[in-house]
Amino acid sequence: MKQTINFSTEQKIMVLIAMDNYRSTLNGLGQRMFDIAYNKIKDMKSHVDLDGMEMIYVTQALRYHGKALAFKEKKRTVLVNRFRIFADQIEDIRKAFQTKNNPMEKAASAETLTA
Repeated sequence: MKQTINFSTEQKIMVLIAMDNYRSTLNGLGQRMFDIAYNKIKDMKSHVDLDGMEMIYVTQALRYHGKALAFKEKKRTVLVNRFRIFADQIEDIRKAFQTKNNPMEKAASAETLTA
């Protein structure tokens, strides 16, 4: 299952910058999985369909980049806060998506129906 997310042009640029920066911290299978999400966002037109793990990658990248900016440039707190707030918004979308599509709840409901 996937969640459709609409990014503005500015948000897409923020995500791509953050993901490009965060990608260098990954290696092996983790980097290959990350690249799937990165390429989806890079190639998106008006919206992108992401699963829960891909949303986690986006959130981690935004937070990592926000921390890196905060460490490098103390005067850019407005920009740092924009990355953090956007990460929180993606995290809220992911939580709602996973609550709605919780496979454990569906499995429990199916078992009760047969009992």
